[in-house]
Amino acid sequence: MLFLGKQLRIGTRASKLALWQAGFVKEKLEQLGFECEIIPIKTEGDKTKKPLYDLGGKGLFVKEIEKALIDKEIDVAIHSLKDMSVYGSDEFEFVVFERDFYQDTFVSFKGNLLELRSGANIGTTSLRRRAEILRVKRSIEFVDLRGNLDTRLKKLIEGAIDGIVVSKSGLVRLGLYDESYMYDLEFMIPSAGQGVVAIEFLKDFGFKEEIKKLEDEQTRVCIDAERAFVRQLNASCNYPIGAHAYFDGNEFCMSVMYGCPKDLTKTIRYTSCDNSVMFVITDVIDYVDRVRNETSFCQ
Repeated sequence: MLFLGKQLRIGTRASKLALWQAGFVKEKLEQLGFECEIIPIKTEGDKTKKPLYDLGGKGLFVKEIEKALIDKEIDVAIHSLKDMSVYGSDEFEFVVFERDFYQDTFVSFKGNLLELRSGANIGTTSLRRRAEILRVKRSIEFVDLRGNLDTRLKKLIEGAIDGIVVSKSGLVRLGLYDESYMYDLEFMIPSAGQGVVAIEFLKDFGFKEEIKKLEDEQTRVCIDAERAFVRQLNASCNYPIGAHAYFDGNEFCMSVMYGCPKDLTKTIRYTSCDNSVMFVITDVIDYVDRVRNETSFCQ
């Protein structure tokens, strides 16, 4: 059924991964009876090569797209959820699809992370990823590396760096994942919302109830918990922080990490499981907050 001949204009970043995600959502919306057009939008985050922690954070990837929503230039926006602010908005709502892969992946032609030579160069601007790597291997040099997956892989192939760390979900979605030189970093706690695609729209959007039918309820519970942790710790891209919530049988579990931006070798890690979602969220927030305050953690 086509809803009144309505054509939805889908706003997205213009990278290959973002366009894949928009195409994925377009297919789901068309199954609901909509006609869709994808509209690529270049964001401030795509225009700069500086690290996000020097430029105000991940909002650089979404603000132009959200402005297009407000200006009625598009009807819905597609984002990687980890790029969206964890703080609520009076203007927007969003729904999420089922998470595919939460892991970070180490990509190198020189073996896994622990096999790298002392002083090897790893490309990543993420403070979280740097802190997690230093926890298991101190003899590493980091190189600021931004850009889309193709750009990062090109640097690796050219031999400019020894390895890179990227999201597994992006590699798999673009058909780039290869176990022969890619290693999942199971010890690394991901960014809140990693591996989740979101549809964002204005709160007064006429078809929002139809679009809400696409939401994966279990993923929603998990990402709300992850984002609440980051929000309550008042953290941003200037902080090494990660959160991964998941269901383990009848229990809800959450693993979190919080690091010191002035000394990435200092991190707090904690996992909590319980039948109560609210207990787990409160427990991980209270634990990290208590440890960082009682131990003068980052002074």
